[in-house]
Amino acid sequence: MLGGVRRSKVVLTALAVIILTSGPAPHHAARRAPALAAAPVTTAPVPTTVITTTTTSTTVPPTSTVPPGPAPPATACVPDPVPSIPTSAELASPNIAGLGYSNTPGGATVGRLPASTWGGPTVRPVVGSQGGWVEIQLDSRPNGSTGWVPQQDVTEALTGYQIVISTCRRTLTLYDEGQPTFSSPVGVGSPSSPTPLGPSFVDAIVATPRSQLYVYGPTVLITASHSNVYTDFDGGNGTVGIHEYPSDPASTYGADESHGCVRVDPATIHAIDVVPLGTPIDIIR
Repeated sequence: MLGGVRRSKVVLTALAVIILTSGPAPHHAARRAPALAAAPVTTAPVPTTVITTTTTSTTVPPTSTVPPGPAPPATACVPDPVPSIPTSAELASPNIAGLGYSNTPGGATVGRLPASTWGGPTVRPVVGSQGGWVEIQLDSRPNGSTGWVPQQDVTEALTGYQIVISTCRRTLTLYDEGQPTFSSPVGVGSPSSPTPLGPSFVDAIVATPRSQLYVYGPTVLITASHSNVYTDFDGGNGTVGIHEYPSDPASTYGADESHGCVRVDPATIHAIDVVPLGTPIDIIR
């Protein structure tokens, strides 16, 4: 997982990164509403990824460009069924500063959305609506928290992307319009500091400071999830990230060794750093 935040500007992002342990894809622009926020362009080498193609209405199962990692222990856990993936998800971005949210539609304000998240736009998935109000996911503890905001005070958009991470299978799968387009082995949290389960989303996509490139690679996807073990880590809030781990590449291929973060190889980062901010993430067993 991610550690303390170092509030320093980063090229093209002006973001600060916490570390523990670009824009919408061009080929989708013509068939999807514009993303609310584009991811920063990174200088990472562009590896080859295997993308699902179709010649008929039958989807070819996704494959991975990385070698198979160690299989999870036979007695480790029972994987959850793969969830049904919708063809699109609604995203919301506040169009007024300090937009207040409540626990119920029209209820008293219990908190406010930040004008900026990790130095970039604030974007949240929409999970419900009622009478002119929309329910959005939050990036605060406890994991899975939501709040209600007036629909008139947000700008809405759609994304076809969703990420599913299985801690039992130790895989990450990217979906586009309900279809799997990329899947790869990943490293997850250790038994003593597991990757937290449940709904989450891409809270930010940031460029790693040069001094940390050898540890985390060039790009980190910051999620809305927080460790259930660490309430503080290296001065941060125990935020879970998705990032490379160049200092131990083998740990990205199906290992359970991290403090809660999801460790991925360069091909996986390249496959997922095209998603818009707010893209839903489902972390399952």
